[in-house]
Amino acid sequence: MIRRTNASKLAATVAASLVGVALANGAAAAELNFSVMESGTYDKAASQIAAEFASTGTDVKVFAFPWAVLRQNNTTDLISGTNQYDVMSGGYYLADVYSYFSTLDDYIARDNYGEGMIAGLLSPGRSEFVAGKSIGIPYGIDAYGLIYNTEMLEKAGVPPEFASWADLAAACDKIVAANPGTACFSHATGSPEQIGGFFFSGYAGTYISEDGKYALDVPAATAAAEEITALWKYLPEKGTALTFDEAHQLFKDQQVAITVTYPSFITNSLDAEGSPVAGKWGMSQFPGQGFPWLSLWQLFIPSATEDKDAAWAWIKAYAGPENAKRNLVEHNIGSVWAATYEDPELKERNAHFWPALTAGFAAAKNPPLSGEAQDLLTNTLQDIVNGRVSAADGIGSVAAQWANIPVPPAMLEAAAGSDLQEK
Repeated sequence: MIRRTNASKLAATVAASLVGVALANGAAAAELNFSVMESGTYDKAASQIAAEFASTGTDVKVFAFPWAVLRQNNTTDLISGTNQYDVMSGGYYLADVYSYFSTLDDYIARDNYGEGMIAGLLSPGRSEFVAGKSIGIPYGIDAYGLIYNTEMLEKAGVPPEFASWADLAAACDKIVAANPGTACFSHATGSPEQIGGFFFSGYAGTYISEDGKYALDVPAATAAAEEITALWKYLPEKGTALTFDEAHQLFKDQQVAITVTYPSFITNSLDAEGSPVAGKWGMSQFPGQGFPWLSLWQLFIPSATEDKDAAWAWIKAYAGPENAKRNLVEHNIGSVWAATYEDPELKERNAHFWPALTAGFAAAKNPPLSGEAQDLLTNTLQDIVNGRVSAADGIGSVAAQWANIPVPPAMLEAAAGSDLQEK
């Protein structure tokens, strides 16, 4: 459980540190434009820090958009040469436009920036690189999690240990039988891309062939799709088009025993005052022989940004260790800094889920897929689980179409770095 603590003291400390950081790096730009996801978390933190950062002489304008719009706006801005944004928040799905970003190795080396970060995050396959050079600075880590109601699982005699999605499906009959009137699990089924969280963990094969083409192990991918289809029948009634909020509310209201989601979207509210599930929920190791889907936001500086020193100072203010605890406590933004998870107060307070959460961080990866390749896969998986096409035909279609989608060079680096290319 994460609560607001010592906010005013933290704010004063952070504000003072921001001035020092900016002066040390010569940030003198009059204005920076920052594009970020509209979520009530990342954008709220950005606005809060921007107000403090103004004392450095740089006015940061925060432009917040829903995820799909942010992705498109960033891409269009780069390709069109509009150059509206000086710092961008994004992820691996921007691989097609990585060539438009500045390399950051000199800044990282100068400030020893990665010291104290969770091991492995600032490396290929997790952070973003081009030709061996870093272009992305990680922040806001999250990884898909399975959150369960302890009382409902205990009543069913089901331990919260699921090696695969087939294991969970097998347990669902017991869970539903022991808890009449409830469904087994909820998920943001109304967001088509989110089904990837089940596939990436259930599929243990590679995504890129030895000769650098998108490719799947078709039998293994088909089996993974069939497991998801079998699990989908345990969703709530009319549960195939749920928003994140709806899926989470079903869990909070104890209408489902399990919810599968990004933990940062829900954990803050589960132990809040008045929550029906306060004190009776936990998180288990994520199922599957693949990997939990990593959400690791990156901050990029476009090559067209005029004052890169000011942009770098903003990156350190927004994503650096000085603000990490406050961003987590007040905005539930996962910290990429190891020290946050060793904070005695927070560690004790979150003991019921932090071990599984941090284990998920260690195991999580991103698939080495461009936006086009990933959209094709997840849209087809939606067709499969909703009965519009068989698993065999759907996966076969993805494999055939992937053969015609070029693999951005950055994705080859990522695939090699995360062991997701065929050898």
